[in-house]
Amino acid sequence: MSEDRQSDPRLTRAQLLRRAAAGAGLAVLGGGAYGIDRLVSGGDSPKVTGTRVRTFHSRPDLQPQLVEILHPAEGVGRGRIFLAPSSGAGQRGPMIVDDAGEVIWFRPTDPHTVMDFRPGLWRGEHVLTWWEANDGGGLGNGEHVIVDASYTELARFPAGNGLPSDLHELRLTTEGTALVTAFETRPMDLSAYGGPKHGHVMGGVAQELEVPSARVLLNWASLDHVDVAESYTRAGYPWDYFHINSIDVDYDGNLLVSGRNTWAVYKVHRHTGEVIWRLGGKRSDFKLGKGARFAFQHDARRHGDRGTSISVFDNGGAERRQVESQSRALFLTLDHRAKTATVAREYTHSPPIFGRQMGNVQVLPNGNVFVGWGTDPHTTEFAEDGSVRFDATLPYGGENYRAFRFPWTGKPADRPTLVQQVDRLWASWNGATEVAAWRVDAGPSPTRLRPDETRPRTGFETSLPVPRRAAFAVAVALNRDGETLGRSPALRIV
Repeated sequence: MSEDRQSDPRLTRAQLLRRAAAGAGLAVLGGGAYGIDRLVSGGDSPKVTGTRVRTFHSRPDLQPQLVEILHPAEGVGRGRIFLAPSSGAGQRGPMIVDDAGEVIWFRPTDPHTVMDFRPGLWRGEHVLTWWEANDGGGLGNGEHVIVDASYTELARFPAGNGLPSDLHELRLTTEGTALVTAFETRPMDLSAYGGPKHGHVMGGVAQELEVPSARVLLNWASLDHVDVAESYTRAGYPWDYFHINSIDVDYDGNLLVSGRNTWAVYKVHRHTGEVIWRLGGKRSDFKLGKGARFAFQHDARRHGDRGTSISVFDNGGAERRQVESQSRALFLTLDHRAKTATVAREYTHSPPIFGRQMGNVQVLPNGNVFVGWGTDPHTTEFAEDGSVRFDATLPYGGENYRAFRFPWTGKPADRPTLVQQVDRLWASWNGATEVAAWRVDAGPSPTRLRPDETRPRTGFETSLPVPRRAAFAVAVALNRDGETLGRSPALRIV
């Protein structure tokens, strides 16, 4: 294979990893990349059912993973829970559940994988966003998706400048733009780092894009500003020395960029691209206090309006390399004059969790802290004092990149569903958040129907009795005030 083809930036990360595996083994990446082929093509068949997968009478086409509640919700923040299981039993896709683990909305995307699923605001409208893998793109080449409150797609766009868009960030800004991550590969002599003389290095790219055109407004490349010697991973082919995995906007408009494989958070000047300071890693500008060191971190976020507080999900290790005994949600206080970083607070799971990849930390408006543990399938909400307010898990083998809690009101564009199974009717409306009860209207024809019976909503689907001496029935979705939200097509009773 030619050198030109080997350095082609359009190669997917999955292709690059396959090449590395064929050439020198994945171990040379030193934990620098996810087990991408396993996440994309591994795991159980979507046909698997039982305790690991939810199935529904009214929507047999939906087979999401079961969410098991380990600690019932008490004193939790407002909102619903946003997940996107990427491996394990059942189907992949964005999923919203309530505090009981009941599915509110699920969209299967098999064979594509979805990551970083969350609500946002775009052009004054409440929307949902996620990253979705392209056909054959693995987790290193995909598109960014925006849908509205009716779950209708508004935009789908790639990364800019022809670069592959990877899974790690899709964040809408208050200006209506999007912060996304991408990567590039460049030829480099890596012999000084234990790699090949004619090697290739993979750099992280942070972009700000116009939406939905994907016109590039900002393009920051780690290889232009961060030396490969800062990496804690061994030189492979290609060498994923940096591994960008989050972008945030600091209080002054400059960017905070997380480099997983350099164990550092970089403050980047928005206009010049220069690194203003490093937090952590081999060249930290801050002296780290006791317990403040982090390793292979994800999701660096600033808090407050003075730039003195930052959170990271401290993985504490990676594949084949464990630096700390467990993962944690870590909050640091930065003293910019003294150039010190001290632990403000941390949150760990009991029993201990080691999430070697992925993960995130979200601070809720009520002060609670919502933590997704990445490759360990738990999701936990803590009160500020560290007490557990909620804990849930996906089945063994299930993985979830980030977990969030946000308010959300969904009004599906499609109609409710009503089916009959022997002596029961089953009603559901995928994505409708305001349904409080279901009423069955029944009669001799689709145009001659009367209210027959009303039952409170019970989870994703609600069981209703089959009307007696009726030829047709319709399920009517009602809100708390008894107002009609939607009606199913007429169903012939058998």
